[in-house]
Amino acid sequence: MREPLTELVLEAPGGLVRVSAECRNGKAERITVRNLPSFVAEERADLEVSGFGTIGVATAYGGDSFVVVDAESMGFAIARDEARDIARTGVMITDAANSQLGFKHPCNPEWNRISFCLFAGQLEREPEGIKSRQAVAIKPGKVDRSPTGTAVSARMALLHSQGLISVGQNYVATSIIGSEFTGRISGTANVAGKPAIIPEISGRAWITGIHQHMLDPEDPWPGGYRLNDTWGPATA
Repeated sequence: MREPLTELVLEAPGGLVRVSAECRNGKAERITVRNLPSFVAEERADLEVSGFGTIGVATAYGGDSFVVVDAESMGFAIARDEARDIARTGVMITDAANSQLGFKHPCNPEWNRISFCLFAGQLEREPEGIKSRQAVAIKPGKVDRSPTGTAVSARMALLHSQGLISVGQNYVATSIIGSEFTGRISGTANVAGKPAIIPEISGRAWITGIHQHMLDPEDPWPGGYRLNDTWGPATA
């Protein structure tokens, strides 16, 4: 740690991510991530979802791939007591989007699926930018406790494409539990011909544990293992 600012680079599945940490008295008080170029795949598409009929969605990439749906049109205010229904509905929408729309990253052919469903709340205008509630449903059936950094990036790409946010403006995203990320478009880019933004995300976290991983030289499975079994809560 270097006070007042520590900078580092993380290698993530989507690429290299630059990080700066504002530090004081031995603690990181706020983290800012300069994320990967983020872009809109489909600004408007119709999706058939069992039990809901035809709904309007968008698809976007912000370091991960999302199907984006208007929360209010689905009957959600993004409140705590809606978490189970948001999770269940989001998994259904994600599955339908993969089946009917699909997703292919133009520079990474192995990235060929939609990972999550983003429920986008109504926008509120403020002098320094815009804010909104949002929630991300994650398989097998849970809601992220944070606004999700990649989702904030994807949504800013969509908002920029719609002319609702400009370079240098802030977007404050609030999660289902009230935690916040502040997004900012630091610039524009081009991803294989697709207009993109360069997003920055800032927020704060608190350490809840330190984990030590060990490898015994006699371990017959040093790289771990994979089984096609089930885990996590049932979503039905």
